Amino acid sequence: MSITLRAAIADSRDAAAARRVPRFEPPAWLRGPHGQTVAARYFFHGDLRLPATGHEISLEDGDRLLVLESIPDGWSDGDPAALLIHGLGSCAKAPYVVRVARRLFRLGVRVVRMNLRGAGEGFGLARGIYHAGRTEDVRRTVAWLAARATGSPIALVGFSLGGNLALKLAGEAAADPVPGLDCVLAANPPIDLAASAAQIGRPSNRLYDWNFTAWLKGQVGRLHARFPELGPPDLAGVRSVRQFDHRYTAPRNGFSSADDYYGRSSARPWISRATVPGLVVHAEDDPFIPAGSFAGAEFPASIELDLIRHGGHLGYVSRRPWHGDHRWLDVRLSAWLADRWGLPEDRLDLAPSRRIRRTTAQPGDPNRHA
Repeated sequence: MSITLRAAIADSRDAAAARRVPRFEPPAWLRGPHGQTVAARYFFHGDLRLPATGHEISLEDGDRLLVLESIPDGWSDGDPAALLIHGLGSCAKAPYVVRVARRLFRLGVRVVRMNLRGAGEGFGLARGIYHAGRTEDVRRTVAWLAARATGSPIALVGFSLGGNLALKLAGEAAADPVPGLDCVLAANPPIDLAASAAQIGRPSNRLYDWNFTAWLKGQVGRLHARFPELGPPDLAGVRSVRQFDHRYTAPRNGFSSADDYYGRSSARPWISRATVPGLVVHAEDDPFIPAGSFAGAEFPASIELDLIRHGGHLGYVSRRPWHGDHRWLDVRLSAWLADRWGLPEDRLDLAPSRRIRRTTAQPGDPNRHA
């Protein structure tokens, strides 16, 4: 790491304290949690172009991961890097991942977008599946990045399930260090998986539960067709995420039950052990992840918890633009890292030609989930 960057990091806490973060305010017509969640998923994505090179990463069990790497012009060893981790039913090309990646790329950060095991374009490279506690895959990817970015501080940036992975790994790193790990950011992380499974199973969330379950069952069918040696999956009668985790996720990954999987994979018990600085952003009205999950959770002083009244699940479409963007969460995460690493604040501003334009995900688009 360069002397200049070390000095910038040392001064960043004062800069962050002095710089005002505007309160998130949704438009009056988009105040509800379901409106924020659905609108954010399907609309207002803007320009999603980002040059990237695909790389395969080998895992100890013979499976492989596919990651997408974007290196800004002029980047050199010691400059910051970030690993972005998507959520359930998503991939490295999900709009919410690409938008934040583009902002960090514009700031001069080397960005790697990770497809979790078998996700996105990584389908067919792995017989195994990803789950909320599989931090060994994230650890392996950070090691791969650290070897390519010598001396660079690396940020973990996780969304939803990816946020749980990022926080859990940060906690594990206290006893088993992760070389290069500098900080951790998480948006809407399900840090109590049992509570989240119960929440999504509520009658008011039935459509979400059915949607996720149908997608999960479809992916399993596709995986077993690709690898016939896995045998036929037994998913008859599975109608909820919790049932899916009990019948498939748990037994395939060495857990005795859904409860065992949730208890051993939730980040909540690990957060207090984390020693790296970080930021966690969560909306109290998230329809999937109850705010009560954060009550009593022991966050170390180094990790800031930003609980927002509105925002839904990875929504945060704001009434007023911040740095030229109505996507408040994208700017919040990027601005925190700019402060942390002393990067030029003016690069947070969107150029006029890159302001948000309305786009719609088409039916069947694999990037449509959170």
